[in-house]
Amino acid sequence: MFKVLNLALRFMLELILLFSIGYWGFHYGSGLAAQVALGIGLPLLAAVIWGMTISPKARVKLPLAVVLLIEFLIFATAVACLIDSGLITFAIVFAIVAMANRFFVIKWRMQP
Repeated sequence: MFKVLNLALRFMLELILLFSIGYWGFHYGSGLAAQVALGIGLPLLAAVIWGMTISPKARVKLPLAVVLLIEFLIFATAVACLIDSGLITFAIVFAIVAMANRFFVIKWRMQP
């Protein structure tokens, strides 16, 4: 039961990650075209990288250390976007919950 809840939380964190990057992109650009390009393009890029390297059905099978590095970089980008958007408390909570969630995912995968 706890594993299912943790996986549901994982999915919610991934959605928040994409939203955070998109929100920042829509507010960062200096013109409408740049805002739309960043607001749609950056989350799309993150989703493609995630799908190719991190997701359970990833086409590219990488060692766990590399997967964790890529995942850390994508989550760190989302946290930086939240901080730059002025949502500092949310960014801190998001980062802590994401790290705890990843810890449990790794722990359960290593159990026999």
